[in-house]
Amino acid sequence: SGINAEYGGSTHHSRSNTMKKSMNRFTPYVKSGAEDFILGKDKEQIAESDTITIVCPNNIDLCWRPNQIIRVEITEPIKKAKFKGMKSFMSYHITPSTTNLTVERRYKQFDWFHDRLTEKFPCFIIPPLPEKAVVGKYQQDFIEQRREKLELWLNRIGRHPIISDCSVTSHFLKCQDEKNWKDGKRKAEADKTARSGFFMTVKCEGPLPDNLSSESYVGSFSTFSKKMEGTLDKLVRQNEDYASKMTGGIKHMYAKFGQIYKELGELYDTGPLSGSKPVNVAIMGTGRCYQEVSELYENQPRFDAHVLSENVREYQGMLSSVPDMLHVHKGAAQKVKDYTQREGEKDVDEEANVLQRYSTISAAVMSEINHFHTERNRDFNFMMREFLASQIDFHQNVLQKLEHALNQYPDPATLE
Repeated sequence: SGINAEYGGSTHHSRSNTMKKSMNRFTPYVKSGAEDFILGKDKEQIAESDTITIVCPNNIDLCWRPNQIIRVEITEPIKKAKFKGMKSFMSYHITPSTTNLTVERRYKQFDWFHDRLTEKFPCFIIPPLPEKAVVGKYQQDFIEQRREKLELWLNRIGRHPIISDCSVTSHFLKCQDEKNWKDGKRKAEADKTARSGFFMTVKCEGPLPDNLSSESYVGSFSTFSKKMEGTLDKLVRQNEDYASKMTGGIKHMYAKFGQIYKELGELYDTGPLSGSKPVNVAIMGTGRCYQEVSELYENQPRFDAHVLSENVREYQGMLSSVPDMLHVHKGAAQKVKDYTQREGEKDVDEEANVLQRYSTISAAVMSEINHFHTERNRDFNFMMREFLASQIDFHQNVLQKLEHALNQYPDPATLE
């Protein structure tokens, strides 16, 4: 079991974890449109239905207004072809909990959806998609791994209170008609609430954060995320070392003990003492016990180390998106500083507007940080409980086998 199972998806976990990386030569700040927003260049009128609300329920933490959670299941990947069989691709059956109706999507449509989200929400932590395969993409193991990764990715998207409720997500999860898909695709690509327009949609129900507190908060998260990235990297490497030992050295050690005890029991059974039979049989039983224990060690990483590592790798992917978000805030802060410290006559009213727009960006970034922390807290609680429960089951199984082997030996008093 794992996080994906809790979200309503598959329970199987693979070990592949290549993620797409952005190669855009423009900085996240420039791409985000934050500068146009800060300077008031975006004059678009925002419809009430497009408003994104930040709330402060405990009067301390800013957060996105809660919304529906969408659980998604991906089943039946099917190989299809076009251009009379000259081009092949995999089609995935996607069923969201909001409709329970199934739609088909190709990987390139996932890619398009990911690009739209990163463009529409410039300060969100959008997890990367699994890397597109160059070779072996029609092998069964790879197809299943890809299905799992895409399902996990969609369920992560479906848990975000803003992304789960946006028009492009609805289009991706619901549209079944080819013509409607193309129309919706063009509409999403011309979305005026993307980039700088996104910040125009953000409204804070409470007071906006002041510059000093927001810069401190975002700076603390920058430090936190870097340390988290380093610690998770160590955890994955330690898990790999643990799994290697469990499936290698420790497994072989128990198997060798098992073989030796088996040989020892068989040897003793050839001895002349007629009353030694129960002990000889018990020693051979100990040999079988150790063989079985060796198999438990070999299989165990599939239920704990590999599962934990896969869940941790998802967070490594999310953390790889954090610098883009931080650059948006850093770039906005620098632009405000440049504006307020510029030479010449100053427009007091416009300067106040610039500072307010910067506070809006800060509130959005802080809300996204808090969403990340909320998800992290929930996920790692689930992950560690599952990991420890699996460890307990494993050691109990080993204990039961050892106790069974012990109970095969006769009471010493009977051998006097």
